[in-house]
Amino acid sequence: MEIGTHLPSFSLVDQKQNWFNSDEFLYKKNMVIFFYPKDFTSVCTQEVCGFRDWKEEFEKLDAILIGVNNQSPKTHEKFATKHHLNFPLLSDKKGYLVKRFNLKKKFLFFYPRETYVFNKEGYLVEKIVDFKDGHLHINKALETLKKL
Repeated sequence: MEIGTHLPSFSLVDQKQNWFNSDEFLYKKNMVIFFYPKDFTSVCTQEVCGFRDWKEEFEKLDAILIGVNNQSPKTHEKFATKHHLNFPLLSDKKGYLVKRFNLKKKFLFFYPRETYVFNKEGYLVEKIVDFKDGHLHINKALETLKKL
């Protein structure tokens, strides 16, 4: 997915077994969608908890946070409960969203660590790709939103 691409419509189940529909937020909120490999791993936990810790700043910039990987809603629920996560973690078990974003899985079956920042009109304004540094994703996403 390249800068300027429009957000594809999607609906996926979150950790509370609720359907998240991207169209409900179009023209209302900026969206930060981050793909991460796996719940309960060290770097992923740091990244996701980092987004949690900065959630208030994202909200001030009129943005919602959305985490995505291929694990089940039940696994996401355990992860969210343990780490007090307060935003949707979407289950993309069949790879629907990965295909829509044209992402390539890393290390056989893990999702890549990529973050996408969409403006309220649904256009991609920033793409962050770095497998090792989750904090880079947070910092660049905030920096991008401040420029909107």
